[in-house]
Amino acid sequence: MTKLETLYNSIRGLKELGLPLNEETLKAVDQLEEELIKDDVIPRLSDSIEPIITKIERPIVLVVDYIPGENLSVRLTRKRVITDEKETKQYPLSSERKEAQEKVYATNEKVKKKKTERKMKFANKAKKTRLSVKFPDGTIIENSYAYETFINTILRIGVEKVAELNMKWVGLPLVSKAKDDFYNQHEIEGGWWIVTHSATNQKRLQLEEMSKRLKLGLNVEII
Repeated sequence: MTKLETLYNSIRGLKELGLPLNEETLKAVDQLEEELIKDDVIPRLSDSIEPIITKIERPIVLVVDYIPGENLSVRLTRKRVITDEKETKQYPLSSERKEAQEKVYATNEKVKKKKTERKMKFANKAKKTRLSVKFPDGTIIENSYAYETFINTILRIGVEKVAELNMKWVGLPLVSKAKDDFYNQHEIEGGWWIVTHSATNQKRLQLEEMSKRLKLGLNVEII
């Protein structure tokens, strides 16, 4: 288990116990998360994209927009200005760091092997999947993203009906009128919030549970 996974599991455990996260704790979590991303994720990104990106012969800026459970988005621009620059942090992938790493790897075959395995694991992330939900009357809900299908299915079932099931995920009500301070939620009409911080298969299981408990006869598939 990585330190980043340990951090998320700790937060999940606190949520499931119903313990609130105050502003000071959230700030500390944000700082630690950024440090772990800087030290672990960004170097792996560098190792993965460098052989490809160095084929480009003109300056560009790539911005990775990542929201858990949704498709990864990469934006390209030739401008050197990033929106909300004060809120943006830059972590240079310096040649000095790379040269230092190469010297270590050259004298330690075990480290080189671990680096390759870690790189392969990072590169072979499973592709994004979608959901398809069919109602007994023939209505099919099938959006571009799994979270959209998940939300639209709940809307068709009835938000209040689903809320009354009192289903929970990561220690939170799946549907409620309370915005969480940590996990990803989507707001819909009426002041409702739906927890979408889950993988496609988990969303499928949640929809199947709704169908079973409300006797809806839904056919839910991952596509």
